[in-house]
Amino acid sequence: MFSKKLLSFLILSVFAFSLMAGITVSAQTGLQNLKTGLNNVANNTVGNTGDLSSIDKVVTTGVNAVLGLLGIIFLVIIIYAGFLWMTAGGNEDAVGKSKKLLMNSIIGLVIILGAYAISQFVISALVA
Repeated sequence: MFSKKLLSFLILSVFAFSLMAGITVSAQTGLQNLKTGLNNVANNTVGNTGDLSSIDKVVTTGVNAVLGLLGIIFLVIIIYAGFLWMTAGGNEDAVGKSKKLLMNSIIGLVIILGAYAISQFVISALVA
């Protein structure tokens, strides 16, 4: 009924979509946290107590915001690669280019998720 290529593409699409949805939510939370952190810095409320947890919050907010924005960029690249693939019209060169772009962007998303996990681990280990 379904060919192996179509089935693997569908599974990969579902996987990529679930990653993109999680990264988008993380980016929105990260941007909100960054805004709060920048307001605290502007109001000079961070660092007055000399508490390490304040620095931890600012660093965590910055890391989350940067990784969230990178996730959004890779989401746009994945959508662009899918658009290229759908508009290739059977041209093997265009399909190959879009496959390569799609695979590279998925690898980038995996790297970003790994960086997020490592940074959260390191920050929680330093603060604790």
